[in-house]
Amino acid sequence: MKRGMIILALAAGLALAGTASARTPVGIRAGYTDWDGLSQAHFGAHLKVGELFPNVDLTPGLEFGFSGGATVATLNGDLAYKFTELVEAPWGFYAGGSLSLNYLKPDAFDSDLKVGLSGLIGGSHLLNNGDQILLEVRLGILDSPDFKITAGYTFF
Repeated sequence: MKRGMIILALAAGLALAGTASARTPVGIRAGYTDWDGLSQAHFGAHLKVGELFPNVDLTPGLEFGFSGGATVATLNGDLAYKFTELVEAPWGFYAGGSLSLNYLKPDAFDSDLKVGLSGLIGGSHLLNNGDQILLEVRLGILDSPDFKITAGYTFF
């Protein structure tokens, strides 16, 4: 296992263990990633840690992509503002940014570990059982995938 993947796995474990509790909502996610012409399907998980400030949520997550001749792993630290003044429950709308640790390993080349920055916008819907679905778009700003679209499900 390469050093970058070990660092990413340790950082993810520490981040998720430090923020998780028995009552922390956890979710699954999957979608499409485009990074400099590399197209991949990605999948992963996230934690809804909660509000840091009024209407500002912290949601760390971990995503993996395996196709297109490369392996990509991303540890995201999402901060998103919930626009509660624009929509009413059960709908939600949010926008924000993410500081991430991105591991990129092209099949024929050495791996690279980068700190990235991206913007995000998304919508959510609260289900009758208390769980939540989401649809989210990310645009890379610095050393991050150019475009990501993700669907997710959060278990509350």
